[in-house]
Amino acid sequence: MSIVNDLIAASAALPRSGRISDERYDQKLKDHITRLRQLLSNNELDHVARDESLLDQFNPSKDSITYLFLLQLQIRTLREAASGTFPADLLPLGKLWSKSAHYLEVFNPVQVRYAGHEWRQLIELLVQAAQADSKPLLAARLVKGAMLRLDPSCAVFTSTHLLLVQLCLTAKAYTCALPVLEKLIYHIPILPTRSPFRSLQSLCAEYESSIAFVNDTTGLSSTPSSGDYLQYFLYGGMIFMALKKWDEALNYLGTAISTPTKGAISMIAVEAYKKFILVGLLDKGKLCSLPNPTSTQVVKTLQSLVKPYLDLAKAFEQGNKIRLEAEVDAAQGIWSADKNTGLVFQVVNAFSKHSLVKIKKVVASLTVAELTASASPFQGSLSEISESQIASLIMAGDLDATLVHSQPHSSSSILRFRAGSSPLLFRENEVHANLQTQGKLMEGLFGSMEQANHRLGLSDEFIDNTVNRQQWPPAGGMKSEIGGVTGLEMEEDIMGDLS
Repeated sequence: MSIVNDLIAASAALPRSGRISDERYDQKLKDHITRLRQLLSNNELDHVARDESLLDQFNPSKDSITYLFLLQLQIRTLREAASGTFPADLLPLGKLWSKSAHYLEVFNPVQVRYAGHEWRQLIELLVQAAQADSKPLLAARLVKGAMLRLDPSCAVFTSTHLLLVQLCLTAKAYTCALPVLEKLIYHIPILPTRSPFRSLQSLCAEYESSIAFVNDTTGLSSTPSSGDYLQYFLYGGMIFMALKKWDEALNYLGTAISTPTKGAISMIAVEAYKKFILVGLLDKGKLCSLPNPTSTQVVKTLQSLVKPYLDLAKAFEQGNKIRLEAEVDAAQGIWSADKNTGLVFQVVNAFSKHSLVKIKKVVASLTVAELTASASPFQGSLSEISESQIASLIMAGDLDATLVHSQPHSSSSILRFRAGSSPLLFRENEVHANLQTQGKLMEGLFGSMEQANHRLGLSDEFIDNTVNRQQWPPAGGMKSEIGGVTGLEMEEDIMGDLS
């Protein structure tokens, strides 16, 4: 046990950040990791690999590096004995699972910067164990907490971002992903040799941006491909769709569509565009324009690949319910193959609401009987709508109008539209919350712009890096040819149970 006692003493002797200079603390942490890796490579700790009390001698929040390496040793030993299967101790609620989960909740984020490979391997292993036991929700919560603890800004896109949204979709734990999805991504990991922070060698130092230490060299993220980036925004859009946050869904799907790729259009962008069309109909009642960065050629190619969706949108915009239903029936196989059946049904259900909104622009009031009369100019779009359906739309805040009876015993109510915008927009608490959100976004944006201006003014390497970034995505990324593999693994129509 002398080696363990030495580790306890060495870990306790590590000065806490702030007591000494960053350079000295940085060197001590590096020396400690070198010592740990040497002990592990020489099998000098194998004799304590099965000692269940070993980890109890270290504090995971203060001795984060030592605890992580010993935890990895015990996990590896246990898996080798299990011949490739997940032993019970590693499955959710097992002994090692519980210790690993607790570690991810309390680890020292500065120390972990020096053991990024091991930190990420632990997360990925727990995800695999949770999936093997059909408990993806447990893994999703751990991943989210670990990400926010390591980098509260989540401003650098990492492989863990994609892992989180995949887990949340699988577990249908959509709100679990929101603390990460609602944060803006400003950077993609780059090699330290190309980093504007490369002259700053101390990982333990405080930086304005986490791009200084989140990269594939520190191991906190693998190098993401363009496919990883597009999938993250597609899956993020799907999560917002499931939560009926349509504006956020359009934003995420639009990013997946408009992000430039090398070569032909990515099939991920095609899938995102299909959902983008449907969400636009649900939220805006029309075919929404793609984000400005999308080139004309890309738009033309996309439109040629999603014709059934465009035909559906055209029927919706024309206010022709008969044609809309015909388009839905004609392409049932397509909706099903694309896992968009639930979303299409929601579009059909939203038809009446948007038709009424259009009528508001023409008349100030009319009776429900006039809406449903066979001679009505609105016949074909609202001939089947009932008074109770109209009342439901009003109570849900989807229609800014009132229903009143012109006479005590009248058989038909009068629908009166309010002038101007919906009063919901003027609720004080909503305005206040919106201003706060926009203010935080602007602060983050201005901060990122200041960092970019600083680098542009002081670093020639930044210009070189920008030129080289034009080659992104890296070679060996996803297949982008039309008809190629999309990389999508979600088989379930997430909107199917919401229609």
